[in-house]
Amino acid sequence: MDFQDDSANPSSQYTHFNTMKSLYDKLIILGYRSEFSKLVRIKPIHQFYFAVAKNPGEQYFNFVSIAAWLIQKCKRNISMPQESDDPNMVTIGILDHSRNMGAAIDFAPNRVKSGSGPEVVYVLNYLADQALKSTGHSWKELVWIPRKKNDQEDEVEDIPDDEVNEIDSSKIDEEIDNLLSSDEDDNDVAWVQGDALGGQDGVQQKMIKSETDAEEWRLEVERVLPQLKITVKSDGQDWRWRQEQMKSYVEGIKEAIDQMEKPLERLVSEAKNVSEKVISRENFLNTQFSRQLEDLHESQKKLAQLKEVHRELSNKVADKNKTLTHLNDELDQTRRELEERGTIMADGAPVVKTRKSLSLLKKELGDMEVEIGVMEHCLLKAMLQEQMVLRDQSKI
Repeated sequence: MDFQDDSANPSSQYTHFNTMKSLYDKLIILGYRSEFSKLVRIKPIHQFYFAVAKNPGEQYFNFVSIAAWLIQKCKRNISMPQESDDPNMVTIGILDHSRNMGAAIDFAPNRVKSGSGPEVVYVLNYLADQALKSTGHSWKELVWIPRKKNDQEDEVEDIPDDEVNEIDSSKIDEEIDNLLSSDEDDNDVAWVQGDALGGQDGVQQKMIKSETDAEEWRLEVERVLPQLKITVKSDGQDWRWRQEQMKSYVEGIKEAIDQMEKPLERLVSEAKNVSEKVISRENFLNTQFSRQLEDLHESQKKLAQLKEVHRELSNKVADKNKTLTHLNDELDQTRRELEERGTIMADGAPVVKTRKSLSLLKKELGDMEVEIGVMEHCLLKAMLQEQMVLRDQSKI
């Protein structure tokens, strides 16, 4: 499944918010509040809990816990994760179960380790759908009830978004605490004026009893509170605020100095004592081993002189070795030349070759003389025949 943002559809990046809202409704149907809350003691989630990253550690544990619970709802064998379990093994186990049930999971396991995002919402939504099928839940068809023409639409006063979203968190907490404390003190009983209940005289008071559970009200407030935009307006340019801040900093610095002054003085005194001991010990060693130090210096000087002499002699030996190598090369060259000349003088092969050449030349000369004689004979014969032909022609 591709979770990349579609540039052609700007609203695609908010799709998982709608999916998360639908997932929340499915969890409520499956008994999230009644069954899961008793099984696992964790903070309740709201309808956009896994869509936005807020607390990765808490969101990841809630994700694996809800996923394991949904897999158990699908009648599969899986144990509820604990905080001491290996996150990699838990994640891989949940994704394997989801793949076995037919989920199209083509992303890496580390994409769900953050505990939020489209991947987390997709896995939980798929498991919730499978759990609903396993429990036999069926969705009814939507019935459309047309509005009558005479019915008037409720008029709602338009309120700017800024005024709706900007809420002071401290005031909300105070109101919740006051409400809960009043509910506990009054035993869920409140007194109101008669006009509020449609009385005639406006003085008559009536008693009403609240049927709302304080714990459910607190859970509902915790679920809705993250959806509200809380803005804290503080003027950082106010000199009074800066002055108070500077005073707090100065007091903090003074307290730190008072706390660290005595330990630092003790540390300085200890360092001075240690340094004095080191200096005195060094002076004692210098006085006790002064003669040995002088001998050591003299020995070092002699060693340096011997090293210099050794270096000079080593250079001379290297030069002599180069000269010796050059002379050996020249001697080898001379030896090779002498050996070549000796072999040439002792070897009779050239004389034999010369004799063979002379015999061949004599034979070739005899053959050429024979050929010349034959050619002269043929030429003389041709001349005689030509003369005879000329003579016969003249007689005729």
